[in-house]
Amino acid sequence: MHRSEPEPQGRLHGRLLQILGAFSGVVALIAMWQLGVFGGDSDREPVSAVDGPTTEWPSAAEDGSSAAAVAETASSALETPSESVSEAQVSESPSESSTSDAPPRDTEAPQEEEATVEGAACVAYLSLDEEWQGSIGVSVEVVNVGDERLETWEIDLDLDDVDIFHYWNMDDLGRGWFGAKNWNGRLDPGEDAVTGFQAEVDDRFDLPDSVPCTAYE
Repeated sequence: MHRSEPEPQGRLHGRLLQILGAFSGVVALIAMWQLGVFGGDSDREPVSAVDGPTTEWPSAAEDGSSAAAVAETASSALETPSESVSEAQVSESPSESSTSDAPPRDTEAPQEEEATVEGAACVAYLSLDEEWQGSIGVSVEVVNVGDERLETWEIDLDLDDVDIFHYWNMDDLGRGWFGAKNWNGRLDPGEDAVTGFQAEVDDRFDLPDSVPCTAYE
């Protein structure tokens, strides 16, 4: 009776070792691929283990509170345009605050500067001396009613229904205005100059008591 040889059992063990070796190689290749050794980036350096303190990852509660804080900050920073406009409307603008207490501006057009010098003034009084067949004779008294001496004066004799054809002690300046002579223009306060005119008039004429007078210092 012959004894059986153990050769088939040894062959089985050898095949199992080959299968385990191949499997280990595949596992090693997969691990290296996951670590980026065979990645697409050619400039990427292989991952190496670095000795140092381990990083403590935040817990789930801490992570949730951090996310809530970030969300609250983002929501406060990103305001809607309508909210920004409403806040801007509530705040008083500089133009409104600066002009609310200011007195109202004068909207009227500025008046032209008067020719009369401050402190010099005159009045021209009229008096009817005679009247005949549609004509009259009138005396004119120019009085310095200011507190300054005046050098000359001008009076307005542009009267309705009155046509002057003769005058004395004054010069015709045109458009119904008459001015003083060289010798009767200078008047001290309270002083007067007497002049006059003759004119043709209509039946409806009305002689005023005085006419405008302009004094020049």
